[in-house]
Amino acid sequence: MQTRCVTEKEIEQQKELWPKTLEQIKNKKIEIENFLKSIDYKNRRVVFTGAGTSEFVGNTIAPYLGTNFNSIATTDIVSNPNNYLKKSEKLLLVSFARSGNSPESLATVNLADEIVDDICHILITCNGDGKLAVNKKDDPNSLVLLMPEKSNDKGFAMTSSFTCMALAGITIFNLDKIESIEKNINYSIKAIVKNVEGIDALIESLIKLQTSRIVYLGSSCLKGLAEEAALKCLELTAGNMSLHYNSPLGFRHGPKSIVNDSTIIVMFLSNNLYTRKYELDLLKEMYSENKKKILVTIDMKNCEEAMENSHYYISLGEIEDSINEVFNMFPYVYFAQVFALKKSLNYGINPDNPCPTGEVNRVVQGVTIYEYKGEVKC
Repeated sequence: MQTRCVTEKEIEQQKELWPKTLEQIKNKKIEIENFLKSIDYKNRRVVFTGAGTSEFVGNTIAPYLGTNFNSIATTDIVSNPNNYLKKSEKLLLVSFARSGNSPESLATVNLADEIVDDICHILITCNGDGKLAVNKKDDPNSLVLLMPEKSNDKGFAMTSSFTCMALAGITIFNLDKIESIEKNINYSIKAIVKNVEGIDALIESLIKLQTSRIVYLGSSCLKGLAEEAALKCLELTAGNMSLHYNSPLGFRHGPKSIVNDSTIIVMFLSNNLYTRKYELDLLKEMYSENKKKILVTIDMKNCEEAMENSHYYISLGEIEDSINEVFNMFPYVYFAQVFALKKSLNYGINPDNPCPTGEVNRVVQGVTIYEYKGEVKC
């Protein structure tokens, strides 16, 4: 793509930043291992937290990492700390933050320190000068991990910050699998480079349809990614489109009512053969229905059945069944980010500042953090 704005450059730079992220983690491998060992993290509840896209990092990677990992938004913790933070629980709080200056991110860390007796922190942030990193850099119970400097996106929407933090979150809890992770990232980069013209052509075709509703669907980790994809388009089009997300199975339970003849449904297909059975069933069901909609399927395999039951289909690769769909997020989110960018430009909006009147800001403003005075009963 020809660079026209900061957001476009930040989408494109991800292919350079992912290997840099892994390199930085490899350089800190011993430090990370020693920290995790010192806090006995395997016997702790691990909670990923963040607000907005930073929350969706945790939502995307937690299912891959296992049942001991949860993702809870800072916006939920701050308003209801008693529901999520327990005094006697051993907790590792992993905070994701682009700027590290969001009031809820800072308040969540403070609340955890105040409420939980045995609390440790990992702070994964793109801004070494942010309050989150600065406040905890000398704390022996905290580990601050900085992402590549360029991942601190200057545009309104989080793009490279999202993917770099997600990659870091996956890797630090799988340090013995770095070579495999590196192989999957290199594959993702090659998939994007190889298919960039096909992705652009598909997006241009979808934009010409002038639809007003989009639904992103994905299973497990890819449900978290669908959430991020929906937010990205909502943000960059300044709310001009109606955006929704769900899992393929969950979509049938009421949310499918959103579909009309102005709806694009984007299916992020899993690599898991068992999971794909449910996803393909929904595609076949919707394709055969009389009610109009546009079915778009993004795949990492070559699937004739999916192609035959989609109005638009693109395969970005051919990979082994054993590779977990969490790694599909990297080429899939590239599609979603570019679509959001081009849809924004199609509306005549500046993607770097889609809300110039200030109702929504790059770093949230206007949030009052109230003093916590212990459990408040109704």
